[in-house]
Amino acid sequence: MLPLNIAGEHVFFEDIKIEHLPIILKWYNSVDCFKFATGVDSPITLEKLTQKYAEVAICSNEFFVGIFLIRERKMIGILKGRLENKGAQTVWISSIVIDPFYQKRGFGSSSVNLLLDYLRSNYYVKFACLAVIEENIPGRAFWSKLGFTETRRIENHLKLKDKQQNVIIMNKEIG
Repeated sequence: MLPLNIAGEHVFFEDIKIEHLPIILKWYNSVDCFKFATGVDSPITLEKLTQKYAEVAICSNEFFVGIFLIRERKMIGILKGRLENKGAQTVWISSIVIDPFYQKRGFGSSSVNLLLDYLRSNYYVKFACLAVIEENIPGRAFWSKLGFTETRRIENHLKLKDKQQNVIIMNKEIG
């Protein structure tokens, strides 16, 4: 796993450890709230989440971090993604989850900005990319607010709750 133990003004990242998984499982299983962020549309077991964690843990270019409040040292979310090098360093952000109690307080934005600043400075990342489900209007608005622009649309790319979903690819130049 790519280590991203870094601190910002209000939040810090700590690489996910096995003992964090029960907390993360609660978010993954809050399907109505987080299905677009996690891609999980029905409850999963701790064993399945542990398997997902193990897949990330063995990849040197993938990250999976907890988002913690600096003052309380409490985990309020997660951030997942991977670095790619295809001519120019690129980060793909695959998931961000902020506990509903802490949403709309700037923690998601500050977490993404902390990640992008760190990767630009330490890994010379030039581009950030992500995929968001087309009907996830709040998610698209969040990423647009952070300067991401829609670059491509993929029809019927995945299925959530037995419904085919269109996906929007968004990106941002950061370096």
